[in-house]
Amino acid sequence: MRRGSQPLHGHGAALALALLLLAAAAHAQRTLRTHAGDAAALNAVFAKLGQKASSSWNISGNLCTGAATDDTDIDNDPNFNPAIKCLCSTGNASVCRITRLKIYALDAVGPIPEELWNLTSLTNLNLAQNYLTGPIPSFIEKLDQMQYLSLGINALSGPLPKELGNLTNLVSLGIGSNKFNGSLPSELGNLAKLEQMYIDSAGLSGPLPASLSSLTKMKILWASDNDFTGQIPDYIGSWSLTELRFQGNSFEGPIPATLSNLAQLTSLRIGDILNGSSSSLAFVNNMTSLSTLVLRNCRISDKLSSIDFSKLTSLDLLDLSFNNITGQVPQTLLNLNSLKFLFLGNNSLSGNLPSSIGSSLKNLDFSYNQLSGTVPSWAKDSQLNLVTNNFVADSSSNSVLPTGWGCLQRNTPCFLGLPQSSSFAVDSGSRRPVSGSDNSFYESDDASLGPASFYVTGAQTWGVSNVGRFMDAQNGSYIIYSSRQFLNTLDTELFRNARMSPSSLRYFGIGLENGNYTVTLQFAEFDFPDGQSWKSTGRRVFDIYVQGVRKEQNFDIRKTAGGKSYTAVRKQYIVPVTKNFLEIHLFWAGKGTCCIPTQGYYGPAISALSATPNFTPTVRNAAAKKNGSKTGVIVGVIVGLAVLGLVAFAAIFFWRQKKRKLSLEQEELYSIVGRPNVLSYGELRSATDNFSPDNLLGQGGYGSVYKGKLTDGRFVAVKQLSEKSHQGKREFATEIETISRVQHRNLVKLYGCCLEGNKPLLVYEYLENGSLDHALFGQREVKPRLANAF
Repeated sequence: MRRGSQPLHGHGAALALALLLLAAAAHAQRTLRTHAGDAAALNAVFAKLGQKASSSWNISGNLCTGAATDDTDIDNDPNFNPAIKCLCSTGNASVCRITRLKIYALDAVGPIPEELWNLTSLTNLNLAQNYLTGPIPSFIEKLDQMQYLSLGINALSGPLPKELGNLTNLVSLGIGSNKFNGSLPSELGNLAKLEQMYIDSAGLSGPLPASLSSLTKMKILWASDNDFTGQIPDYIGSWSLTELRFQGNSFEGPIPATLSNLAQLTSLRIGDILNGSSSSLAFVNNMTSLSTLVLRNCRISDKLSSIDFSKLTSLDLLDLSFNNITGQVPQTLLNLNSLKFLFLGNNSLSGNLPSSIGSSLKNLDFSYNQLSGTVPSWAKDSQLNLVTNNFVADSSSNSVLPTGWGCLQRNTPCFLGLPQSSSFAVDSGSRRPVSGSDNSFYESDDASLGPASFYVTGAQTWGVSNVGRFMDAQNGSYIIYSSRQFLNTLDTELFRNARMSPSSLRYFGIGLENGNYTVTLQFAEFDFPDGQSWKSTGRRVFDIYVQGVRKEQNFDIRKTAGGKSYTAVRKQYIVPVTKNFLEIHLFWAGKGTCCIPTQGYYGPAISALSATPNFTPTVRNAAAKKNGSKTGVIVGVIVGLAVLGLVAFAAIFFWRQKKRKLSLEQEELYSIVGRPNVLSYGELRSATDNFSPDNLLGQGGYGSVYKGKLTDGRFVAVKQLSEKSHQGKREFATEIETISRVQHRNLVKLYGCCLEGNKPLLVYEYLENGSLDHALFGQREVKPRLANAF
């Protein structure tokens, strides 16, 4: 029997092999056919949004082939964008339905095509980071199989349709960074399966609907930078949250104690609660899984001892700044081994700092408190901001803290009652000083500031303090740079760099003579390009305080510039200095987008600032005040003649040299004119009304002079060199160099130049009194001859 069983075993193996071959043959004969309605809809969607299919599949043929049906991960493979995934029925003639569609970050422009709603089998739709406009249509309810819907970072507008509440299979809803209006529809409470909702920077307002209490599966809610009102609902404490973000809204206090039920939270960010009752810190004690805790600007009145920090063993970042927290800093907090970033500034903490800190804690902000004593020895190994406290200087503290730190303690001890200056100007983020068209000398400001740091100049005339960490950005930049030409300014060089902060940026004028000052702040937006791109939807919003008084709320650089980037904006305020100290504070109140064009791109940014006296100073660096005396004008004429002689000599000398190519001349010009601004021909043509004869001020052997008005409102005199003048571009560069080097209050100031075309242009300050002859000899009929100034 045993021998007879062997042939039976061999027949069984052969039969199994035959069945496998038959199955393989059947599979090979299986025909996959894309659903005709789906194919037509997808072709229409692509056509309307200007998209082309990936080379891996042919949109004009059978769509559901290749990567659309195999195990290719289209979500994480950039080679498949746009892309689809299909689900095919069983049988020899399989019909395939499109279940996933991805058109991600391709700057697709226009309204959402209505044909999209014919793709009724979609479970995953990703149209994020485009420039989709108009509303979300109500017939979105047709996509009732949808589980993951991502429409974030677009330009969608209008109210959210209540029909979103019919997508009862939704697990994730992303509609943040759009231009919606109105409140959240109460129908969203029908989305019982919802686990993730991203509605930050969406333009929404009003109270959160009570119906959302049914969303007990919710794990992630990002809802910052809206205008939600009322109190944070108690029902949020019954959700399954691991992440919650509620910054930059209009919520009222107190923070509900029910949040203590959220034991699984790893990240909690609440901020900018400006009204209502104060809150305590006790609800935090049960959140033992926290790695990020931000309760910034939340009207918290409590002591740090209300939290048992020994339980928060995973805490990486703690920000409790801008509250009313009192008492001492507990040693248990600083001993946390996982803690890296600690922000406790702008509270009412008192006493001495603990004697030791954890090994990972390298960034500590205690600025604007009532701390006292001496600086602990561990400060030398940390980035520590102690601005505006009551610390006492000793030999050890002077060796571990930046020079001049004592000038930034309370009561401004440096030069109090003994002023040393009457003005200062700073080119924020710049590595070299710049002479501005306003006659100010802007000092460089390239100090490497981090999350909790400050800097005071060697002369102790001004300082800067930065606080905050760019959230979700591994290497957030505190200084940004652009090589672009900036509009609406004569001082492009001032705007090449800007200092940026994720929370709080302060500049200080130290030892100023008391009196009223004009504070000038200059801004320009960098990385939100003009045009129809998802990157253009970014918004930078912050508040401006000068001497503790809020001057601007929700200040938006780009909006103020008429919706344009790379366009200068100037703000001026007249403020008093009474204790020889000036403070300029740029404060992020949770508003604006967080992640456009990159993660961690938000918060205040400034290009330059200055403070000039509105009085006649008495200290040695007093800014020279202009006057109309004839003596001053005579000095100006003498210096002007000297400059004219230098220019003439240089012109004759260089005209006799061998003529260089234009490209080399341009390079040399740009290397020479670091101080004057290089203006475009288009700007000057516009300023002079296309060099209209009505604006002609005079003519001479070297060309014509026109009156012009720049986009910032300044009047200028534009010298257009004629072809007969024989002044080449080398001579032109020399004239710029010579005049730029001569600085005198009564000498007509060179504002800029233009080298485009065959007629180089020089841009000078316009003399309101007509000419130097007029200024010297009084009223008489004289046609203005600004050539005298040249």
